[in-house]
Amino acid sequence: EHDEILSYNDVALDQLVTKGDEKHRVAIRTKQSTPLLQHHEILCLKEAVELYWEGLSSYKIEESPQSNRNSTGSNHSSAKSRFTYQRRGNSEAHLSDVVKFSHSQEKTQVTSLVNDLLLNRVYPWIRDAYLSKETTIRPKDWELYVYDSLFIRYNATEANIDAVIGERVGAGQPLHRDLGYVSVNIMLNSQREFEGGGTFFENQLRSLISEDGVPELFDEAAVDVLPLKPLGVGHALVHYSSDRHAGAATFGGVRDILVIFVAAAARNENEKDGSQSTVTTGRAPTWERAARLKSTSRGNCSKCSSIVDHLACRMLHHRLAIGHVPNDGEAWHYLGMAMLEFYEVLQYPDIGNSNPDSIEGEDVLELSIECFNKATRHTPCDGRLYNNLGIALERLSECRRESDERIKRAYKTSFVIHSVCEKIGCDVGADFERTILNYGLHLSKQDDFEGAIRILSQIESRAASSNKNSELTSGSMHANDSRQKIIQDAKGLLSFCASQIAK
Repeated sequence: EHDEILSYNDVALDQLVTKGDEKHRVAIRTKQSTPLLQHHEILCLKEAVELYWEGLSSYKIEESPQSNRNSTGSNHSSAKSRFTYQRRGNSEAHLSDVVKFSHSQEKTQVTSLVNDLLLNRVYPWIRDAYLSKETTIRPKDWELYVYDSLFIRYNATEANIDAVIGERVGAGQPLHRDLGYVSVNIMLNSQREFEGGGTFFENQLRSLISEDGVPELFDEAAVDVLPLKPLGVGHALVHYSSDRHAGAATFGGVRDILVIFVAAAARNENEKDGSQSTVTTGRAPTWERAARLKSTSRGNCSKCSSIVDHLACRMLHHRLAIGHVPNDGEAWHYLGMAMLEFYEVLQYPDIGNSNPDSIEGEDVLELSIECFNKATRHTPCDGRLYNNLGIALERLSECRRESDERIKRAYKTSFVIHSVCEKIGCDVGADFERTILNYGLHLSKQDDFEGAIRILSQIESRAASSNKNSELTSGSMHANDSRQKIIQDAKGLLSFCASQIAK
């Protein structure tokens, strides 16, 4: 039944997205005639996941009932999931854990189903739809494998617990990138069972952003962008893992999906007993090496003995990532961030005076801005990037004691991108709040108090919800405290601007 490669359609924009030197579609979707999973197979998988959750809950319920409600856990020794993005209303289970648990319960049909799904459907499909289109590698030299796979449940009812009247809270994932080559998103229940949801790609906004940011007269209300979804139950949506995307909020009901993160590694042919056997080596393709360099930079560099060495280490990680993928906008962005932090460090006399090369702060800022500008050419729809560009331009303007119109344009672009993403259903909370504060502060410095109030007034509706959800959404108390400080600073600045107008 699955001998033939699945049929699919491209999901493209008017302005195609660039990956390296090659243009590519935003995603692909299975055609209506060829779902990835049949109805009885979905029932089999969902039953296995429910049994796994029940087993996990009964094992850990006395120790951590709260974590059972908000995350399902990754194994029987811990109720804490390995999944990075945990939100209220989200539950997840690693497919490998579900398979192991089912096998222990002598339900071997789950193992057979997963093996058939990967070997006879997913891998041939990805090889045909993606690997065969690569121009920098020979497809036959690469072996596909599963980096990770997750069953995810978005429960809007749980996400709305404690929501204030009139507040619309959804279950979803913030903008992020996956590790690996491509991500396969399979729909497991009908659209009739939930409201909202889908995958939003940052690049869906690409036609709205010019080379200089958003146009001066930009109408957010006219933006008509919707998250993408598979065509129906059992169907799949596939995209490059490196494309930044979000799980758009599910505002009503329950949405179930299975996500498979497919990676690739070099294949090594060895002769054994007169026959060829294939052995997968640890050599990853350039795009995966770049992704791992970026994701591990802070952890690896935290071992450095000084802040200067730490920043130099991070710069090296991102330069190596750029060496692998020169058009990696995120790597250019992170390199610019490390340089901007290095500039801030140079402002402290004890550190700055110990610099043997007498590096000028202004030179570092110019390099940081150049990195950000390169990043905007490759990832022009990242709201965080324009906020950081605005900060760097402001610092340079202060050094030169001259105004720079690019500052306002950068902050405005960041504000618009975050605002549009939030309306679509993406969680951009903390990033948006940083932009609101920085943009409002810049306008107030220009004595544009009315403009500052228009921007800063956005913060008032955010204070209560961020306070309420921070325990479940932030990775640490430090992150929560930092976010609350930004909100309080913005509210204080809003009061100041109002007092200036009242004079």
